[in-house]
Amino acid sequence: KAVVSTQSTGGEFLRHSTKEEVMARCGEEGSLIDCQRKKNEFYYVTREEVQKVSDSGKHCVLEDANIYTVDQLQKSGIHPIVILVKCKSSHEIRSVRNCTSEQAVRTISKSNKLENEHLHKFTAIVSGNKCEDIFRSILSAISSHRESLWLPIS
Repeated sequence: KAVVSTQSTGGEFLRHSTKEEVMARCGEEGSLIDCQRKKNEFYYVTREEVQKVSDSGKHCVLEDANIYTVDQLQKSGIHPIVILVKCKSSHEIRSVRNCTSEQAVRTISKSNKLENEHLHKFTAIVSGNKCEDIFRSILSAISSHRESLWLPIS
């Protein structure tokens, strides 16, 4: 199975002033999985886009997804592989991401809070000193869940 970014499968930037306008553009509210504002643009992902990628036998990578996104996917009957990429130090973060020391420290704090409050939602937590190590760990986590079968509780 290949890993596919949502940008290559129909995710698009919309230029609107409110999230409500984006939701109206996407149709019914339940089809919207995630909507994020980046500068003056909204980026959204719909249930249909994720399902289309999944139905083609590929994995859909949702970058910068949040816990709300995980909840929306699960409510839609899509059971995601949720991976937290965790760096142990600000130096590690700065080696894989262009940011200031203060931003790196805030990222570690947010990561720790996310892990503490939502540990049960993560399929895997990966770390590494280099991008290549992190990438290998992510692929390993995905591979280990490739044969998983999700069944509804009710």
